[in-house]
Order: sequence, then structure tokens, then C-alpha cells
Amino acid sequence: MPPVLRIRERASTEVPRVLPSWLHGPPLRLPGMADRIAEGWWRLGPRPRLILAAGAMALVLAALLLRVALSPYGPPVSVLIAAQDLRPGAMLGTGDVSVVRWPRDLAPDGALAQRSDGLGARLTMGVTAGTALTVRHVSEDGPLAGIAPGTVAVPVPSSALRGAPAGARLDLVVTLGDGSGRALARDVRILADEDGTTWLEVDRALAPDVAAAAARGTLSAAVLAG
Repeated sequence: MPPVLRIRERASTEVPRVLPSWLHGPPLRLPGMADRIAEGWWRLGPRPRLILAAGAMALVLAALLLRVALSPYGPPVSVLIAAQDLRPGAMLGTGDVSVVRWPRDLAPDGALAQRSDGLGARLTMGVTAGTALTVRHVSEDGPLAGIAPGTVAVPVPSSALRGAPAGARLDLVVTLGDGSGRALARDVRILADEDGTTWLEVDRALAPDVAAAAARGTLSAAVLAG
């Protein structure tokens, strides 16, 4: 009778694999009050938790509304603002304006309140993004509204005109390379001065030369006697 085969199991020498852990140390312990609140919260059913959460949100909303109502600048009102930088003469389209809420006492006089107040209107002066639009920006009484036929409004740095006021009349001069000067335009009217830019009423044919001289920094002016 053949001998019985005996299979001996070999003891494993492999070291058990230990997964890395990023949570070293004892579990996080909350302060006593916070821990009791958390335990009480999770002991509640889904419906009571939903009711409590909705109540908390209602309280927060009520607090915000109360703060707005008690603002020293008054309740919020709708104000139409420029959504981007806009040049004089631009016709306001849907993407040019937006409606925001401002405290009533901080809104400028004559502020436009609705999109319909501004859409299709033509600006009488340049504005930057975020400017609150008023009736003056789209009124025929604006500084750039009364441009004479055949002329255009050309922006130049106010520093080139030595602070000449709006309404003044100038002779524009360009400085040549040899140091001499040449008259570019005569009896030019200053339409407006805003944010370091002066708007000049220039004949359409001379506008490119005036704009180029202003860009090169060779433009100067002589103020005419009133």
C-alpha cells in the first residue's frame, strides 16, 4: 500500500499590508455644547430637520430685510447703469445697460430706473462701466448734444489744453519736428471736460489730424478772447 502523501503548509512570511491613514491621532472632539447640538440634530427625523432648516433660513432672510429697511441711506431703488465703457453718441442697446439696486439716497438725481428709459437713447457724453445713467446722459441739453452739423467730437488729454474750461474757444496748434508750430484748426469749441479728457468740436475733415497730434503729444492750443 503506497504511503500517504502529506502536504505541509508553508508558513507565510509576508507582512500584512497596512493601508496609509491621513487621520492621525484621536478622533476630533467637538466642544460640549456643539457636540450636544449635533447629537440632538441627528436624533431628529428628516421632517423636523427640514422644518428647522427652513425656519433658520427665514430668520436670516428677515434679518437681511430688516437691515436694508433700517439703512441710513433709505430703501433700495432700481438704477440703470452702464454695463461697459461707452463713447459719446453711442446708441444704448440691450448689452450696454443693466439694472441694479442702490440705496435711495445714493442714487443721483434724475437717475434712469428701467431699461426702457435708456434703450434706443443716444449718449450725449462718454461714461465708464458702472456709471449710473441719468436724464442728463441722454438729454438734448448734454454737453455733446449740440454739435454743429459737419463737426465731430474729438477727445484729447486735458493737460494739452492747460485746463481751458468748457465753452472756451481755441486755436489748435501742432508742434513740428524742427520746433516750429502749425495751426491745425481755428475757433474750436470745448464741449466738455471729464475725467482728464477734453472733448473738442472739430471739423470732420480735420479730426484725424487733431487726434493724431493728441496721440503723439504734439498738440497745444491758444485760448481765444471771449
